[in-house]
Amino acid sequence: MGLSGGAVAVAAAFGTLGCDLQRAVDCTRLALEVSSSVDALGRALEAEDPTGFVDAADAAENDLSELSADVSDTDVRDAADSVGEAIDNVRAGVAEGETPDLSPLNAAVDELTSACAA
Repeated sequence: MGLSGGAVAVAAAFGTLGCDLQRAVDCTRLALEVSSSVDALGRALEAEDPTGFVDAADAAENDLSELSADVSDTDVRDAADSVGEAIDNVRAGVAEGETPDLSPLNAAVDELTSACAA
């Protein structure tokens, strides 16, 4: 009976680890997608491509929405909120005709990626 109990405990531990691992993989995948969208946003700004900018910003926001729906970790959610706020700031700057500073956005994406990897 002891061996069976131990086997059940090991299986339960691996089941939990598998679930946590899958969440980490999903989080990291979405963080990379957000990062890719932010890169596209930067390229669109450099190319002065308003349609590409809007598409990239929308894609990043959709990825953030999906990430927030799938992840319950508060650090990840806070980092995702920071990215969303930074995207909003970039949109506002573009709407006002300014060349936005992307460094806060890039820092927020780095924070998100780190939070997912933790």
